[in-house]
Amino acid sequence: MALTTKASTYDFYRALEKSTNNTGINLPPSRYPALFRMILQWRHLQMLKWAGRGHSPTGAAGTGEGELAIQCPSCPHPSINLPVGWENAPDEMKFLYMVMICMDANFRLKNQMVSNWSQDPGLGIGWAYMIPLKGYEEYVKSRLSDKDISTCVGFQALAKANTKFSIGLRYTGLGLTVCGRSEMIMRVGNLHKGERYANMDYIFASILRTLAVQFVLASYDIACQWFINLLRRIETQWPDEIKPRSNITLMPAIPKLHEPMHKQQNHELYSYNYMPGVGLSDGECPERVWAPHNVLANATKTQGPGSRHDTLDDHFGFWNWLKYTSMGTTLLRKYKNAVAQRNIQTEGHRGLTDSLEDPRLVPAWEKMCVEWEKDPFPKTTAKNPYYVKETGASEAEVKKALHDEEAEFLSKGGTLPHKTTPSVFIGMGLDLEEAQRRLKRLATNTSADATIRQEGTLTEQRNILTTRIRAWEQLVPIYMPGLLQYQTDNPPTEQSTHAEDIVLWLPSMVPAECRETICVAGLADVEQKLRMAHMTDSLNAIRQILKIKSRMIEFKNKNIRGQRGGTRSTSVIDRVHERARFAAGKYRAARKAYFELAGPGNWEQNYRILVSGQHYNQCDKATNKD
Repeated sequence: MALTTKASTYDFYRALEKSTNNTGINLPPSRYPALFRMILQWRHLQMLKWAGRGHSPTGAAGTGEGELAIQCPSCPHPSINLPVGWENAPDEMKFLYMVMICMDANFRLKNQMVSNWSQDPGLGIGWAYMIPLKGYEEYVKSRLSDKDISTCVGFQALAKANTKFSIGLRYTGLGLTVCGRSEMIMRVGNLHKGERYANMDYIFASILRTLAVQFVLASYDIACQWFINLLRRIETQWPDEIKPRSNITLMPAIPKLHEPMHKQQNHELYSYNYMPGVGLSDGECPERVWAPHNVLANATKTQGPGSRHDTLDDHFGFWNWLKYTSMGTTLLRKYKNAVAQRNIQTEGHRGLTDSLEDPRLVPAWEKMCVEWEKDPFPKTTAKNPYYVKETGASEAEVKKALHDEEAEFLSKGGTLPHKTTPSVFIGMGLDLEEAQRRLKRLATNTSADATIRQEGTLTEQRNILTTRIRAWEQLVPIYMPGLLQYQTDNPPTEQSTHAEDIVLWLPSMVPAECRETICVAGLADVEQKLRMAHMTDSLNAIRQILKIKSRMIEFKNKNIRGQRGGTRSTSVIDRVHERARFAAGKYRAARKAYFELAGPGNWEQNYRILVSGQHYNQCDKATNKD
């Protein structure tokens, strides 16, 4: 019952106690400690019996590391389930002998500083799924100076906000490896403080050193960071006892659900969709393992280290047993679906090929894909057929191009009206415009009942911005000599009272019919190019920020519980989304100005109107606010 319902021994004892006497009066002496010890012993003896240790000459005492674990029958084991000569299999069949290891960390299964290893040593430490303590603890302690694993989508702010309250915890969670084919648990290790390279490396190595295969797929939600220096760490940091036995080729991958939350640049290398031999595997099997086991957190959090170790081993063994016994029906279901999908995909590929204007391109494309697949990581030799170049130049690229044009103009004997070039003049104006948007946000967030210090900060920022605007306005008559006459003919109806409301007279603020007479030649073109770059950068920023937010929400939902942790995490996520709102405001301002400069055209197909609520991702609630 404990394995299927995940009910704790304490809950089971309370149920027996209440069924005996539900009045709360004259209760019998508590037998919970004795029951708990009995269950731990029974679990341990059952695991020894299931593994057949009684038939071994060395008995239970001779049990080795991981011998009580139920091994995955679908993983390649030489001399057990592999044919003779499997090492010489042709390239198109080598995927059959590849091991798929999926890794992940869990911060729900914590353990408080209750008891110690001397008082609660456990009954079978390292004999099943949890890795042995000695070598693991020594290696982790030797790498205490290492930093936590970072991610290219940066959820460290959220992680640090919640791990700083880890005082009183022996372990902050678990690290896990799972077979990517059968979803059977391989090895599990405790996380001492966050998700660090040392912990995850050792857990991964505890599986890697037992393998005698040629290819290993390592799937990890932050493989793009973890794998970069993995080979160097294997050579220089890993102890000899955990180094791989053979010359293994490692291939990194990012699970399909996590992959969209990462930066897209150079991430085709880690996509399951472009890897040969993985089929429709998604790499998300650790999440499916954590889902039913997270409910154990309340029970194992307050257990001693040895009792927690044995309890987790028992539940992990039950998970593997269910996967093992249901493998026949699972494979049959997948086989039937694969046959049907093979026919559908074959017909779809044929139809796509026939619809091409030049079907002769298909062999060239297929050759390009095959060469890229055969190129070992990091795939620097073959051309990437899946890379799509981003459209539009960034602001930095546009500024460099403008500066080069001005330098070439000056080298040919040309002169400029001022030492501040036109591109710098427009760039200064756009920077002031961005500062105004930031100041408006600050003024909006400063409530009517703000403190004197908050009001003083707002006033100080306004004074600084006003001074910058007045200095920039000294250049306006040089590059927009006709502006004074235009302002005289069209006086403003309202006067600006605050710095964030001052009108910045850029070419886009002038009507198109008056622009040539007001601005020097080419000034409007400079702003037009920079506005286009602003739109490109803003959209890229919105996409990246929403990916970061998706990662943070996924981290919060998976690992954080309680009002304090939830409130703290929500505030961090809200600050991240504030950046998306600011990028959206910058995009709208740039698009409005570009429309004034260029008018309607084909550019509107790529740079559309961004309305409130569109800069939200699939993780946000239906209530959109800007």
